[in-house]
Amino acid sequence: MKTINGWGLNIRLAGMLLAVLLAACGPTSQEDNAASVGADGEKVSVTTASDEARDLYLKGRELFDDVLVVEANELFRQALQIDPGFAMGHLMAAFSAQTNAEFFAAVAKADEHAAGASEGEQLLIAALVAASENDQDAQRKALQAAIDLYPKDERTHVAMANFLFGIQDFDGAVEHFEHAVALAPDFASAHNSLGYAYRNLEDFDKARASFERYVELIPDQPNPYDSLAELLMEMGNYDESIDNYRKALEINDYFPSSYAGLAINYSLKGNPELAQEASDQMLRVARNFGERQAAMFQSVTSHLFAGDTDAAMEVCQRMLAEAEVKGNHSAMGGTYEYMGDVMMTIGNAEKAVEYYDAALDHRLAAPVNEANKAQAARAHLFKTAIAAMIGDDSEAAASRTAEYLVATDAAGTVFERTRAHELSGFFAMFNEDYESAATHFAAASQLNPVVLYWSAVVNQELGNDDKARDLAMRAAERNTLNPNLPFFRKAALEMLANS
Repeated sequence: MKTINGWGLNIRLAGMLLAVLLAACGPTSQEDNAASVGADGEKVSVTTASDEARDLYLKGRELFDDVLVVEANELFRQALQIDPGFAMGHLMAAFSAQTNAEFFAAVAKADEHAAGASEGEQLLIAALVAASENDQDAQRKALQAAIDLYPKDERTHVAMANFLFGIQDFDGAVEHFEHAVALAPDFASAHNSLGYAYRNLEDFDKARASFERYVELIPDQPNPYDSLAELLMEMGNYDESIDNYRKALEINDYFPSSYAGLAINYSLKGNPELAQEASDQMLRVARNFGERQAAMFQSVTSHLFAGDTDAAMEVCQRMLAEAEVKGNHSAMGGTYEYMGDVMMTIGNAEKAVEYYDAALDHRLAAPVNEANKAQAARAHLFKTAIAAMIGDDSEAAASRTAEYLVATDAAGTVFERTRAHELSGFFAMFNEDYESAATHFAAASQLNPVVLYWSAVVNQELGNDDKARDLAMRAAERNTLNPNLPFFRKAALEMLANS
């Protein structure tokens, strides 16, 4: 049997659970919004009892479109203080929430007040509720119904595109993003999202054109430069990427993702000192708990890129301490899971399971719904099945793998059903069935560096040297924002050097 040290990771940062459902309503410019709230039937209306609440909502939505999420959330909260029954205000408060507790509370409020909203708003809220319950079929149906009712509302197409993006149907996402920008050529955030869809299809020319158009439309905002920088990093143009991240920070030095991008660039360039400096800067400007956790997590991955596991685990302990003070079980669960992943990297299966058990305990104690708790239990099965393989426990590996496959077939999301192929690939590799492993890994997420690395390994075992080299290159150089990248990048680069 062949022992393996690989897995898949699915971290959901607090407040960003449902970024794939970025749905709002109405026209795209402030001037138009002041004049029309959907009365012409072509746009989903904005239903509120207060003109002042509507104005705050529209200003908040504009900030949200520009990825100024903390600032947007404050305006949505102000709007809800004026009109507590403002259903779409609650929806956008959910999208911009900074913790899982805030997110689920806002979802419940949106659902509670949906009856007083228009039909289009009710459909968008139904999609949000379905997404929060991991019911992707209901989510898709609600979004399609919104498009059928409002085919000329660019935001209904963006909502569907974001859903398709989230399930990695990037061709479908491109179709709807393109439709949105055809309806509203100056809809800046749609060009941004279109760029990401093309990037994940590895059509870098079209991605760059979309991001450059995004820069043209709102050159005074940080996110266009941040998005272009991410693409340049994905293309290996690290110095040009760094320049664009610095442009974003010149505009807004509180823009956290640009510090993270700088840290990753420096890690990829082999400069761990500058990577840690960027992570430290990100922490210094953090404005809330979520941003502090994200900054410390960036420090963790920077240490892992540098091969310093002990330093990474020390920062994880600091993350846990801050989350414990806040009583944030979701954050503690995510950190414990990543600590387990780090332990699996160094082959310590027993310690990894200890951390995975702690992760599950916290996720079950978190203020989330039962669907998300059931998903956490399935994720625990996935992780501990691979830990059993690393610990060379054939019986536990087989039973946990079988249990996970049955559970995901019965109730899993698209992501989990794709992940089932990943686990099947690991199990086949564990049993030295490289043909089956290669087939399963090819059906797993091709955006996960761990999948790509082990797919390269099994293809090398099969004598598919050209394919192995391509997969190793993608494992090392693509998906640069993926938190799995530090785990096997060095090994993938060594495979390329020796091939």
